This record gives sequence, structure tokens and C-alpha cells, in this order.
Amino acid sequence: MIFAHILILMLSPGSNAFDLQVARVRTPRSQPGNIHIDSKGIAFQSSDGKTTINISMADLREADVADPRALRFQTYEVRKWRPTERHAYLFRALPDAPVEAIAEFLSSRMQRPVIGHYSQSAQYRIAAYHRRTFSGANGFLEIGNDGIQFVSDKSADSRTWLYRDIETIGRPNLFRLRVTTNRETYILELKDALPDAAYNFAWGKVYHLAIQSLE
Repeated sequence: MIFAHILILMLSPGSNAFDLQVARVRTPRSQPGNIHIDSKGIAFQSSDGKTTINISMADLREADVADPRALRFQTYEVRKWRPTERHAYLFRALPDAPVEAIAEFLSSRMQRPVIGHYSQSAQYRIAAYHRRTFSGANGFLEIGNDGIQFVSDKSADSRTWLYRDIETIGRPNLFRLRVTTNRETYILELKDALPDAAYNFAWGKVYHLAIQSLE
């Protein structure tokens, strides 16, 4: 087994650092080690001491922490032999890694969207389904004062989108909602009609903030 335990879990809302034992996913063989996340950025040290990766918070372009088995961190730096691609690092952690706490921590420190989920208060809540190519997840669409959420028992499917990070939202009909950021487009099938009041509330939040940002 590549890794055995999570070393330190700081799960309180005020957590300032996270230390986990992980495996860096790479070809031809995964590389076990430890990852440290704090306000300075992301640091990985391999167990054999041969590899050190440091990504400052300022250089962190994208963070995907929705799935503990696929923690992905991308930098702004382009790859030397593939100039259309950025440097990105993929790690596997245990299923009970504190991905919600990490997502909230990174969202408060990054200006770019973070893929993940953490709890927020909601004014509207509707049962929903997120469809994947070969599977899907049941959950709830929640619309609140700070953002839109899809809350599911499957952490890889759960999302929290802050209004500041949403580029567009759409409602093709009363039973579908589309949320688009610069990282992904998410379509939810709703199990009940989305009330006009809920959609108009979210629409106003998204586009009012977008207009303000242009002033």
C-alpha cells in the first residue's frame, strides 16, 4: 500500500495548515510522500527525499480538491516541450482526507475558482441530479447569499461556486440549471421546477457582481 495514514488533520473552520500523506501520481510509478498546504502555498516532499515541489499561493493557477483521490494543483508556468499546457501535479490521498476544509481554505486565499465543496447557508434548496458519462450523483442544488452549491454524498461531484467565480448561469428550462466557471461547465437536472425567485436571485448575484467588476 503506497500510503497508510493521514498525518495531521486540522478540520476546524480556522485551520491554517494541512499535512497529509499522499502519493504523487506520475508515470511509470506513483511517488509516496507528504504534502503541506498553508497560506504560503503547496509543498510536496517525497518519502525518499529525492523530489521537492513548492508552489507559492501567488503561482497557484488552479486547484481541484473535489476528489481526495485526485488532488490537482496547476501553476501558471507552461511546460517546456508542450507550450499549450501548464505544469500540473496530481496526488492521491485517503478517502477521508479533509477536502471540504481544504477547499474553503484555498477559496479564501485564491482569486481564481477552486473546484471543491464546503458548506454555506442557503435560501433555496431543490433536489437535483448530476449526470456523468457512465454514472451520476443525487444531491441538492442550494442557492445562497454567497454562492451556489451542489451538495451530494459523493465528494467528487459536490461543488461550491462563489458568485465571484461564476462566468454564466443558464436555465434552459424549469428543470435544468447550468453553471459555468473558467474551469468547468456543470449541468444539473432538477427534480422539481426551479422557482423564478430562486433563479432571479442567483442571476442578479452573478451579473451584478460582473458589472461591478468592470467599473
